[in-house]
Amino acid sequence: MNNDDLNEAQLENLLRGLSPAAVSPALRHRVDEELKLDMSWLSTRPAARRTPRWITSATWAAMGAAAAIAIMSYMPQQQGNATSLAAVTPPVTTTHELDEAQDSGVYHSRNRSNEKRALVISRELQTWVDPRYAAETSLDSHSQPQLFLPASFR
Repeated sequence: MNNDDLNEAQLENLLRGLSPAAVSPALRHRVDEELKLDMSWLSTRPAARRTPRWITSATWAAMGAAAAIAIMSYMPQQQGNATSLAAVTPPVTTTHELDEAQDSGVYHSRNRSNEKRALVISRELQTWVDPRYAAETSLDSHSQPQLFLPASFR
């Protein structure tokens, strides 16, 4: 038979009729020996490991530290001088600066009164001085309030 003479159906039928050759006894014996060598690690028991003594001590110390942190977190907080000093002491200096004022036009409210809208952009700088260390703390805050001013047209 020539390769050109076979079509796909004939080639498929020919291949289906083929069967694999039996494995030689020497190959089967070699594979069995290799599998026995690979499985030899299953039959040996690992040596029992003993935990070092220092791990037990470190574990107890860590549990003690965790308990101390838990107890300290539930205890009431004592207020220190630094936080209460800032709350009680008024600022030494306060500066107000007007950066910009924008006219937003006339607004007609629900009660039929005319109001003029204005957006005021300002800045406030406050400074505190800590008397213990003569340290200076400054707070710079910006604000943009929208003002409604009454307007009358006569």
